[in-house]
Amino acid sequence: MVRVLVVGAGLAGLACALEATLAGHHVVVLERSSRIGGRSTSQNIDEFPVGFGPHLFVKKGPFHNLVRKLSRVKLATAAARLHRTEVIGQGIIRPIDDAKTSLLNKRILKDSSANHPLVEGCHLLSSWGGQHSELRYTALQKGNLLVSNEGWAGMVGRLAAALDEVGVFIECGPEVKRIEQGKAHLVDGREIETDVIVLACGPSVARKLVSSIDKQRSDDLFSPIQRMSASFVELGLDSKPLSGKHAVLDVENNFAILDYRAIQPRLGREGSHLSAVAIGGLASDPDETRFESPDERLEALLMFLTQRASGWSQHVIHQSQQAKITLHDAYTRRIPQQSMADKGVLFAGTWVDGAHILADAAVDSGRTAGKNISAANR
Repeated sequence: MVRVLVVGAGLAGLACALEATLAGHHVVVLERSSRIGGRSTSQNIDEFPVGFGPHLFVKKGPFHNLVRKLSRVKLATAAARLHRTEVIGQGIIRPIDDAKTSLLNKRILKDSSANHPLVEGCHLLSSWGGQHSELRYTALQKGNLLVSNEGWAGMVGRLAAALDEVGVFIECGPEVKRIEQGKAHLVDGREIETDVIVLACGPSVARKLVSSIDKQRSDDLFSPIQRMSASFVELGLDSKPLSGKHAVLDVENNFAILDYRAIQPRLGREGSHLSAVAIGGLASDPDETRFESPDERLEALLMFLTQRASGWSQHVIHQSQQAKITLHDAYTRRIPQQSMADKGVLFAGTWVDGAHILADAAVDSGRTAGKNISAANR
């Protein structure tokens, strides 16, 4: 049995903790915020599962496979459909009342590398402005990009319940100040002795922590990482301003609006739950600069909402927004999971090498880290 300390209780940290515990290790999870789940969580406000930007997950991908196995209660899902998705300037992608246009657009989408607004729109919806994922792009066309009836809070809750059942201790609030091989020092003065540390936090925190062990290697590993930010608006409305559309996409500006309730009616048949996002466009993002500040980008997103979801502001039940969140932790290059294994440290998260992106990347890297504990305990 190996003592494992997991830093971060997002999807990567929770998946790692579960895998390591099932392998017979003793696991403790620390999360500096007040709730688990990271950016993939949500909270129910006025019957709307409000989150932090739009989420869609792949049918039978690592995330979906994990959460549906953790409970006997079936996870009900529904897919975002192209016959209800509009690309600005192109119309509905697969219009059901126009077979000729639908067939033509299908042929355009088949060539995923084509420089066409429809292709870019599907890449935007499937990958949210990150590196193009052929897996998610194909899943969107086949009706395999999903929304659940539980919201993200329900799915993260399944993970938390499973960890509680196997006796994993999760503590919210404490912050790790620095680490050394075999020990973590917390801001509150405590020290935790451990055999392996899994950094399932963001790359900025991970870089800071591993620099206390080997600054030069930390700089070499983390310096090339570029992150992409976004602004988002989450709305609970008592109206349906998108008129049944699942998504509206502005390829030119990297704007998108999802209506979760249109996609998944089990979330509520009355009103709308809109999640709108504006991706990139700041000087700090790997893209051309289109906005002077996050606030300016947020204002442009609100204007886009007004244009495409007319009258929304008169029907608000709940509204939340944020000018800047990190959408993609690693846009151009990701870090090998075992690159600090000789120091008793493993990495897990969307910024770690792997075949997936977004939630699937977090879960896949977390489970892999849980399986590789022995590699960092030699």
